[in-house]
Amino acid sequence: MSRVFELAREDGWAQLLPRLARAAAHRFRDSFTARKLRAPGFRNGRHPHLSGLSHMRIGRNFNAGDGLWLEAVVEYAGERLSPVLTLGDEVSFSDNVHITCINSITIGSGTLIGSRVIVTDHSHGVYRGEGQSGPDTVPSKRRLHSTGVVSIGRNVWIGDGVAVLAGATIGDGAIIGANSVVTGMVPAGTVVVGTPARPVRRWNEASRAWEAIT
Repeated sequence: MSRVFELAREDGWAQLLPRLARAAAHRFRDSFTARKLRAPGFRNGRHPHLSGLSHMRIGRNFNAGDGLWLEAVVEYAGERLSPVLTLGDEVSFSDNVHITCINSITIGSGTLIGSRVIVTDHSHGVYRGEGQSGPDTVPSKRRLHSTGVVSIGRNVWIGDGVAVLAGATIGDGAIIGANSVVTGMVPAGTVVVGTPARPVRRWNEASRAWEAIT
């Protein structure tokens, strides 16, 4: 209570009371979501969009900032889907992270994801092989199509503004530089940057250092 009165003296009760009410509402919302997901310690920021919770498996102590979009798409344009979205323990997201799944996305324990990151296993429309989507069809009405699952390992750090697309595999302990686009395989213990992401450093266990790749 001493901390509450200290804040009241600093900002005034008119500013503090709405903040306390919002915090209480968030705690109630998060406790309900945690029970639904069987994810103890689930914490979420303001203005989240969560859907398809029955198709998610989330571990302990998940933490996200504001504007989270976490979606397992179970129906789109009349088509029923069977997504599996799995997050390990101690996964942390910053603000405005968008995870959307129609096939399979796995994010390992201890992974940290920065702001304005998208992780998706699909696109609007088919652009290779048979039955391709033509430009005469409105993109929002093209059927969702996955070209591969997404797998992100343990203790991965994904920087701000990154896009992780269908078919991407990121090994344990990898680091994805800000604004990179990941479409293929990132080996464990590797730093990648760019569009498409390319390796620039690799962890050397013997020297205990991140060494440049020449």
